[in-house]
Amino acid sequence: MSSAVRRTWRRLVQTYHLLCARDDAAAHGYTVPSGVWACVRCHQPHLELSALHRHLRTDHP
Repeated sequence: MSSAVRRTWRRLVQTYHLLCARDDAAAHGYTVPSGVWACVRCHQPHLELSALHRHLRTDHP
């Protein structure tokens, strides 16, 4: 896979995760500002999506 295709794919996946996080927050009545993600289970805020994924993997197996 060329680097341009990988970069485009990574951007699409990141956009999808961002949109889903915003929709999930709205469905639960939370307002999440741009660039901040919150855990659904414990409401801990995270500034990076990778930090949220790590938190979910380690704290909520």
